[in-house]
Amino acid sequence: MNSKTILSDPLDACYAVARLTDSANDYLLVASETENACLAYDVNRDFARTVVWSEVGGTMSIIQVPGTLDFLATQRFYPGFDAKDCWIVHGQFEGEGKWTITEVGAFPYLHRFDLVDNERGAILFIGCTIANSKQFVEDWSDDGKIFVGHFDKQVRQLTNVEELPLRLKKNHGYYPVHAEHYSLITAVEGIYRLDYPQGASDWTLTQLFDEETSDIVQLDMDGDGRLENMIIQAFHGDSLRILSEDFKEELFAYPEATPFGHAIWSGTLLGQPTFVFGWRSGKKHLLAFTYENGRFLEHMIAPEVASSNCLAFEKAGKSYIFSANNGKNTVALYELQKEEKNA
Repeated sequence: MNSKTILSDPLDACYAVARLTDSANDYLLVASETENACLAYDVNRDFARTVVWSEVGGTMSIIQVPGTLDFLATQRFYPGFDAKDCWIVHGQFEGEGKWTITEVGAFPYLHRFDLVDNERGAILFIGCTIANSKQFVEDWSDDGKIFVGHFDKQVRQLTNVEELPLRLKKNHGYYPVHAEHYSLITAVEGIYRLDYPQGASDWTLTQLFDEETSDIVQLDMDGDGRLENMIIQAFHGDSLRILSEDFKEELFAYPEATPFGHAIWSGTLLGQPTFVFGWRSGKKHLLAFTYENGRFLEHMIAPEVASSNCLAFEKAGKSYIFSANNGKNTVALYELQKEEKNA
């Protein structure tokens, strides 16, 4: 697997990334974690750039509103977990790479959130706060919470929001599996599965793994019908591992420390199951991993870029990785190509 950079744009402290699509439109969004811009790139128009907003920033997450090209995003969650004034904003799509931004409401310390279509046509809301309050950067005494409710896209408001009883310290990672009606949430206490309400059932939380975990993604890498779990261990940790579906067997451990592990993704690229991972200190590489002939293979995507978050996708027979290269203050899009093998 080889990569070439086809887009590189400056954006100080770039952090959150998202892809918004419908049958006619396809946009990549990236926003800064400091008081800087959110940019959009039109995939269908040679990645033409527009400015979604030019200031405020502090954006941890951007989530598409199901059935629309609108989005919800957080703002005012600044570095050092300066997030007591964090709020959610709504972006209404106006066409041609433009969105009108309005405030939805305050949501202190909201780090990750999600919007999920349910069987009854409602949009479920899931919100994870990294802490409940903080007096200083390393104050983790007031554990984070998990909130659930609904988003009413007609009035653009959260409704029926309630706290689940579980409190989590350093409530950081979130991985949605909408097709299977669950999400994974990671924290000091380990990994929890949150099952969505279906029929008469309610929200259900189940602990899957009891070791501190910062982030997780899942994928069947070897085609055996069972998922593999790629996890970053310790909060913003330096340990990258791949575990079996039941978390009982270690299948792979990256041989070097990967301090400030943060960017993580799973899916199909170049027609092959792929994990993507990046870390923000030390070597700061962005890597892809595939599984061939009984082992995991490492592929260099971009060296020393300190990716904060990334996403990847296939379109028109091509594969791409879109990365917020925080350490370079640069947004980048990489096109992947299969490595030619010698005859």
